[in-house]
Amino acid sequence: MAHRPSPFGVPQGSQGRFDHTDEYADRPESADRDGPTAPTVRFTPEQTPMPSAESFRSPEEEMEAHLERIHASRPLRRAAQRARSRKRWWLIALSVVSGLAVVAACTAGAYIVLNEGEENPTAQPGSDDSEPSEDADSEADEAPEVVDPIESRETDSEPLSVAELFGSTTFTPAGADGSYEVLETEELADCSEAGLEDLADLLADSGCTQVVRATMVDSGGEFAATAGVVNLADAAEAEELREAVESGGNFAVLRTGGDASELGRAKTMLGYIAYGHYLLYVVIGRTDGEDLTEADDPVLTVVNDLVDVWLVDQLRPRRDVE
Repeated sequence: MAHRPSPFGVPQGSQGRFDHTDEYADRPESADRDGPTAPTVRFTPEQTPMPSAESFRSPEEEMEAHLERIHASRPLRRAAQRARSRKRWWLIALSVVSGLAVVAACTAGAYIVLNEGEENPTAQPGSDDSEPSEDADSEADEAPEVVDPIESRETDSEPLSVAELFGSTTFTPAGADGSYEVLETEELADCSEAGLEDLADLLADSGCTQVVRATMVDSGGEFAATAGVVNLADAAEAEELREAVESGGNFAVLRTGGDASELGRAKTMLGYIAYGHYLLYVVIGRTDGEDLTEADDPVLTVVNDLVDVWLVDQLRPRRDVE
């Protein structure tokens, strides 16, 4: 094979070095001349000699030329040709297989992408993924809105009565340990009479139409209480009144003789809740006239018995109407 020149230079050892022959072997200075006496010459790319076309022959052409040079026999040449032919067929077969594999991969990828782009093509009508029908939407629009019957006086227009709330002289709230004796009942058309100071003014300016209240004592004779229900315009007004009471408003007591004669003369405690368009309350005091300053378990029991249980139970039939 032809020798190719080094890039941008010349083959080392052929130029720029001394040629040490026997003629110079006896010279004493020869040991100092075992290397180049000047830098190796470097050509620029434009100056680099271009190799001839013969220098770039393929391996097959090199083999053919070699066989020509050694006068190879005709069987040897045919064997070489068959070897080259088999090599070409293997390359062709490998190329075909590789091409088919690429086509198959591209086809599979396209199929997956297209299937992922579809929006649930197998969903059946009536399944969880199906969109609601127009009939279902219309039925939902036509469904009546559920309204609490005691949310407003417009849907609960029947006035309260003493008989509805305190219909007997003695009653026992559900789950209570004892009974309560009713000493006095009253229905107020002027709602301001049920409140004290600022709360009285607030009741006068509100949509209140009546207050039904009663005074009673517990079975142990320890506590006397005035419990009542305020009839307001709607639940929003009832909530506003509840907040006013929470901020310091006070209800007046219905004082009577006997065990409730001292009710309201000493410190009392107040319990209350909003229930629909009503406000339910109870004012509790001691029957012995002493100040009541601690909301201990017996006091909380009275609040629960009279407000959370008894009055709620008497008003529940208004909420249960169809």
